[in-house]
Amino acid sequence: MSLAIIGGFVALGDVVRGGPYRITGTVDELGAPGSYMVRAYLRKTGEFIRQTWSDEAGDWEIRDLAYIEKGYYIVSFDHGTGPVQAAAADYVTPELAT
Repeated sequence: MSLAIIGGFVALGDVVRGGPYRITGTVDELGAPGSYMVRAYLRKTGEFIRQTWSDEAGDWEIRDLAYIEKGYYIVSFDHGTGPVQAAAADYVTPELAT
């Protein structure tokens, strides 16, 4: 994480490719919450941006993102031994992190 002064305000986050925004969600496998890998990608280019793991309740947060309306897609992966299917959310807009 870096600091930058933009318009008199101190901005936290990746100021080259990101900003003070976040995407949050909850992931489960057939209704069973758990720890799953969650990745964010840019819709325009398909470029991988960030990843995190959900907690045991399935809650996750990806921070330090640039604001791009409907500019991301999110993919979470089942890493178990059973049938593997990814879950995806498309046209995701981040919110200002608090």
